[in-house]
Amino acid sequence: QNALVGLPGTNYGLHPSLAPLQNIWNEGGLNWVFNTGPLLQPLTREQFESRPDLRPANLFSHDAQQNLWQTAGGTSELPTGWMGRVGDRFVDAGFQAPSISLAGAQRAMIGERNNPLLLSSGNLQRSGYDPSSTAADDIARRNAVDVMLAATQNSDLGRITRDIMQGDLDAGVQLDGILNSDDSAVTAAFVDPDNNAVTGSLADQLKRVARLIEGRGVLGATRQTFMVSTGGFDNHRSQAGTHSGLLANVGRCVYAFYNTMKALGVENEVALFTMSDFNRVFAGNGSAGSDHAWGSHHFVVSGGLRPNQLLGGYPDLALAGPDDSRDDGRWIPSTSIEEYGGSLVRWLGVSDADMPYVFPNWSTWDGGGRGPVDLFA
Repeated sequence: QNALVGLPGTNYGLHPSLAPLQNIWNEGGLNWVFNTGPLLQPLTREQFESRPDLRPANLFSHDAQQNLWQTAGGTSELPTGWMGRVGDRFVDAGFQAPSISLAGAQRAMIGERNNPLLLSSGNLQRSGYDPSSTAADDIARRNAVDVMLAATQNSDLGRITRDIMQGDLDAGVQLDGILNSDDSAVTAAFVDPDNNAVTGSLADQLKRVARLIEGRGVLGATRQTFMVSTGGFDNHRSQAGTHSGLLANVGRCVYAFYNTMKALGVENEVALFTMSDFNRVFAGNGSAGSDHAWGSHHFVVSGGLRPNQLLGGYPDLALAGPDDSRDDGRWIPSTSIEEYGGSLVRWLGVSDADMPYVFPNWSTWDGGGRGPVDLFA
């Protein structure tokens, strides 16, 4: 406890590995949302024990909880995600490239009409389709693709396949210039508080997001969602040392990303937020680790926040207490995904009329003293 990095003006502190985030807090660019997770309705311990029908599906399971977080389905894992459904509305409004994932195919980004662009954090290459290559195999392959794309397609499947391939090739040309440009401000700005370059998988993903934001004019993009990921937090054994290193990586990467947004002059127009399957059991286990829990704490970083807010209800940490779903510290969330995500998508421009489309259980959380947490100014 003595090593915690305090959040000035509050009684709370950060894990020392997250020290870079204190700088953002001090600038008014960091808010926390406590004890958030999937819920069907506000839930007490007594209701959790007596009403299994009020529990979200498949609690404490990695895959199921990731999908509930990403889809806001509650009782089932929906085929589309809440960010994908936001993308549907953006597609309907004519926005370009509304969803881009650097975390692979994630259900959060999939909509009924919104097809997210999937990018890797490595080099962007059009394998075997280099327009400048004079190798015979490359020429033959390129000619075959060109003929196929130019041919009349007599089936819906053929037309869809052609359009996807052509779209990918066109996007590759645009994106190559943005992601591999030597004329970017991102590299110099993506540093930690000591001005050291920040590297690694999460850093590479966030740098690519930063370059795409920097190049939004070339893409014709005005409103977008991006997804990146980092893992290794499933520490059933030896949590303390492993967890510390993982948090240090998150802290440095988030600081560097926010620093880059400031360098680009868009920190008020960009918000970074976290999602995770679940928290870890507060009591720990017999292997110096901890197991799967439920409600978890999340942060949002943006220059457009209502500064220095600690939102939601921090749980009573008593084992078997009023906020414990069992007897080992698996906190029942006090804030729903809808209340957390609702604030983000409203800031992004989703109308009140479209909120039930984005969040199918929105009516439960819209009124009666519930609603989006007050993140933004």
